[in-house]
Amino acid sequence: MNGSPLDTLWDAIVSRGLTWCAPNIHAEADWLDVGSVRWRVSITRPVARNCYVVSATGQYLDYAREEIRRIPTPLRRAIAASASWPLGPLLRALDPVVVLDALPMSTVLHAARSPANWREAIAQARTVYRGLPVIVRSLDPVASPELIGALRGIGLITIPSRLVFHQDPRSDAFWRTRNVRHDVALTRTHPMHTRPLREDDGPLIADLYWRLYGEKHSRLNPEFSAAFLSCGIATGALNGEGMMHEERLVAVFLAYAVGDVMTNPIFGYDTSLPQQLALYRRLSVLTMQFARDRGLRLHASSGAPGFKASRGGVPTIEYHAVDLATVRGRQRAAWVAAIGIANRIGPRLLRSAT
Repeated sequence: MNGSPLDTLWDAIVSRGLTWCAPNIHAEADWLDVGSVRWRVSITRPVARNCYVVSATGQYLDYAREEIRRIPTPLRRAIAASASWPLGPLLRALDPVVVLDALPMSTVLHAARSPANWREAIAQARTVYRGLPVIVRSLDPVASPELIGALRGIGLITIPSRLVFHQDPRSDAFWRTRNVRHDVALTRTHPMHTRPLREDDGPLIADLYWRLYGEKHSRLNPEFSAAFLSCGIATGALNGEGMMHEERLVAVFLAYAVGDVMTNPIFGYDTSLPQQLALYRRLSVLTMQFARDRGLRLHASSGAPGFKASRGGVPTIEYHAVDLATVRGRQRAAWVAAIGIANRIGPRLLRSAT
């Protein structure tokens, strides 16, 4: 588990800082030594509008408020707003937190570890970071049912995070899905040249990703730097492909895999180009084919729920597991309130997105 390309990339982040990775990520990166095993950890700095991949306040208050404004049904929007707005000052106390098994990505894929490994790591984190909540991100009943059970068994509490989708492009039935067939047909009748992404593509990858995730969606997404993306490619931690139009890269993705699961946290295209080019559809097909060719399942993360559900995506609620064993005072009260609200209304609101 240690010495992997992802760990090599994390070494670079530890030495250079998470703001080198993305200037809007305000946290410290470190290693937690548990016996002979090193665990990636990030320790959040509580600042306004911190990136949600390291900040509980960023996710459960700032990002949640952005998502609530996008709820199309007035009644659901009013219910969600009434639950979150009055608690805003209290929820500011959710940070700082410690993220265990951390990666600065929208989706964290966890390597296979035994319940004993997790128990030892949580115990060590409680000692080293006493007084702070310890969070394990990106858990769901499809990808990590055993891990959810193991963490609950040692006292962690689960809180809903997002609605995510899983696809299995290894299956022939997946490619017979109606909209998948249509998207594949588009790429065959009107092909675009594709190529593997290289280290020197870092600046363009960063720009295309941010056009979609930052400018079109939310600036609370990680604003990955060109240097970080180039390092990810150089270490082999991140791999992906791009599509060419008029002799330039116009759409890109970078993915990483753990075990038999792949996710593509860097995904973007030139949003100024005509919609008729169907770059989102084409890029989605490219990621599916990339996973299939490597014998991997695809964790398609969140967003575009209707699109993903109509293309073989299995929706499931993602959770974070939170350890409050050493947390006291106002921060504990903030977490108890957030967990109560999220578990009461979160799953219903998230499922309504499909």
